Amino acid sequence: MALRYAILGLLTKKPSTGYELNQQFKETMIHFWSAHHTQIYRELIKLEEEEWVSSVIYPQEDSPDKKVYSIEDKGREELLKWLLNYKVEPPKLKDQQLLRVSLFHLIDPDDAIRFLEQSKEHHRIGVHHMNVWQQTQYPTDEDKKAALGEYFTSEFGKRYMKSWIEWCDWAIEVLKELKE
Repeated sequence: MALRYAILGLLTKKPSTGYELNQQFKETMIHFWSAHHTQIYRELIKLEEEEWVSSVIYPQEDSPDKKVYSIEDKGREELLKWLLNYKVEPPKLKDQQLLRVSLFHLIDPDDAIRFLEQSKEHHRIGVHHMNVWQQTQYPTDEDKKAALGEYFTSEFGKRYMKSWIEWCDWAIEVLKELKE
């Protein structure tokens, strides 16, 4: 259900194609929300049927026609209603990596350490990419103000990755101590 509000939020920034929305999900929401491109397209169809968004088709010669979606007043009203009528709920954590970690008692400590080292490297790369992306997207305080929510959530993603790296270091030390 929240996917529709994510799409509407992205459309408040600029009219976009389904492809562009999918790219924006990967760039700006990957650290807190995920959606497959087929989910995005299905939701766009529903939003258009409900008249929350509209679309314009632009013919192209060497490519399929481009369908650009825009948020309508009704969609903006519903988005604001959803945004302002919030209820703080406990976070829902569903992390496959932590599920694997919870079963470390079944594997050799060296295998567990290798897993944690790989995870650390993955998160280090993520932090680097987030730093570059933030510097590109928000070079000034005005840029940060203009995209405040996006700036805050990208910073959360970066801090989450850093905390995962610190936790991996701690877990590796515990595994090494337990091996002795």
